Amino acid sequence: MTTASDEPARVDSGERSYETLVFDLDRTLVEHDQSFADVFEAACAACGIEPFCGPEALDRATRLVGRQSTGVDAETFDRRVFETVAAAAGVAIDSTEFANAYDDALDNGAVSLRPGASAALAAAEDYDTALVTNGPERTHATKLEAVGIEDRFDAVVFGSDVARVKPAVDPLERALERLDSGPSRTLKVGDSLAKDVASANELGIDSAWIPDGNRTRASNDPEPTYVLSSLGDLPDVLSK
Repeated sequence: MTTASDEPARVDSGERSYETLVFDLDRTLVEHDQSFADVFEAACAACGIEPFCGPEALDRATRLVGRQSTGVDAETFDRRVFETVAAAAGVAIDSTEFANAYDDALDNGAVSLRPGASAALAAAEDYDTALVTNGPERTHATKLEAVGIEDRFDAVVFGSDVARVKPAVDPLERALERLDSGPSRTLKVGDSLAKDVASANELGIDSAWIPDGNRTRASNDPEPTYVLSSLGDLPDVLSK
């Protein structure tokens, strides 16, 4: 685990640094058991086109749309990601049709907790906790049930609960309202610099970033407070 800045460590005042923890879901707490290739190929087949990108290209498109689209709902965000990656590949798609085909191919019950997730959730038991995800309740509630954490959080904000999804601050603000919490004693935990860290930074909230795979931070990416090798490092952050 490393800190992302050269700021001095907090002075121990006898109080813990955080009272509220806000978790992302996909690629933070859970991961899909299906491979990206299988889901993407099935979506392409349903739309009658050949596969036109890999996971790295989709991730780049997601980051780009995250920087450019701060005032859209969950469905619009997903469509723009697919439009962006298809345009980069020179492929014409109906983004609504493709997004629906992708959702149909994805088995939201076939998910597993990510490494370190159980330890992180155990360490969070004495904190106010929220889950904030861009995914709609109709799909993401299934994921929570599949891994047995549907009752683990004091507040849950789905993408379908707000008019604007991350990187807009609306979901995070909604979670803090439900918990009656403020930014200064809150830590946001997530895998996305463009969505999780960006929204936390805008509200003055500390963030713990868990890079997915070999993802590294570019100079123009938002800066997290902590960089964790896995969720298993979270107890160390909370003990500071």
